[in-house]
Amino acid sequence: MEEQNLEKTRKTYWKFIVIFLMIIVITGGGFFVWERYFSQQAEINRQTQKNYEKYLEWERNYEKAMREDIYGGKTPEETLQMFIEALKKEDIELASRYFMLDENNKINQKWIDGLKKTKEDGGLEEMINLLYKAKPDMESRSSEEDFKFAVYENNKLKAYVNLEFNTYSNIWKIESL
Repeated sequence: MEEQNLEKTRKTYWKFIVIFLMIIVITGGGFFVWERYFSQQAEINRQTQKNYEKYLEWERNYEKAMREDIYGGKTPEETLQMFIEALKKEDIELASRYFMLDENNKINQKWIDGLKKTKEDGGLEEMINLLYKAKPDMESRSSEEDFKFAVYENNKLKAYVNLEFNTYSNIWKIESL
């Protein structure tokens, strides 16, 4: 009889252990599934991953567009001269290609619109004459990939041209004018 009680106690003990372990596994699994798929943090993680993938896609497209961008000179002076020559021909499309690409990896429409307006207003000749007076402004360079031209008239700053080096295609582009 004592042996039967001992055997019954062992079975009860192992049943308890098995049930206890099953409760732990189910609870842990449920917690894992909740945290991984249903919690607010899981949603934030999924959104962060999507945003990161979008950024990587944008970056690949940006690098591709920058590598394919061939409009610019090997020196800042060459780019400025090419820009002036396009303006002299009144070729707004070509002139706009010497500007840096926008955040969508396209020619920035504001530069096209601005140059068209200048042309319509008869201001291209004045712009060209002003750009011919541009002199390198070595004091305001922030890096080797940045170059600035300044135009002074009567010791007053009249215009500023900022160029940046496109490291992907090794050409200089106009960043702002």
